[in-house]
Amino acid sequence: MKLLALDTSHSACSLALLIDDEIHTSHHVAPMQQAQLVLPQLEALLHAHNIKLKDLDALAFGRGPGSFTGVRIAASVMQGLAFAADLPLISISSLAATAQGAFDDLGWKKLMTGTDARIREVYWGKYAVNAAGLVELVGDEIVCAPNAITVPDDEDWYAIGNAWEEYQAAMLQCFSFKPLALDVSRMPMASAVAKLAQDKFKKQEWNKSIAESVPIYLRDNVAVKGK
Repeated sequence: MKLLALDTSHSACSLALLIDDEIHTSHHVAPMQQAQLVLPQLEALLHAHNIKLKDLDALAFGRGPGSFTGVRIAASVMQGLAFAADLPLISISSLAATAQGAFDDLGWKKLMTGTDARIREVYWGKYAVNAAGLVELVGDEIVCAPNAITVPDDEDWYAIGNAWEEYQAAMLQCFSFKPLALDVSRMPMASAVAKLAQDKFKKQEWNKSIAESVPIYLRDNVAVKGK
């Protein structure tokens, strides 16, 4: 299987090329520069591995929540490529990708993911790792004030994302316990988008049409529900 993934929902232009079970990445932290970087970076990654667009089986992108401009960049680029090459397109939560990356790197299996949504709000989601090593949403993805986050009943959870740096004191007011550990530097990476999209592709859970491959802002959308 060959799959190309993109996430620009945070401060990076993050690309990943999955070839069978090996993932090759191109990840550059460049706030406000993703629009200029994405196509040259994408072309360079494909060229480096002698892959053409027509060789791919699917495309995937981080659908948000995140920077409004950033999620629009990823969605529009991948919509255009999917249309041009007639490829399935898979959208992945950027909060889920943040959690998946933390599990892959750190082995943390229960993750409270919060990213700064500006205007003193946070994007919030809780994820647990299943037997296949993939994160699954627990409850809903929401946007809310830092002191209005939904907290787990049990105490063996880790905390990730830059909201924990900006609003930690307010967020901890919601808890009767402290997270086991904290990583405020976590952001969504295309390698995690690719891993989650690979699972969806195997289950044929791609978007039914390019028109369905839209950003998720949470402010404009209803809360994204867990299974």
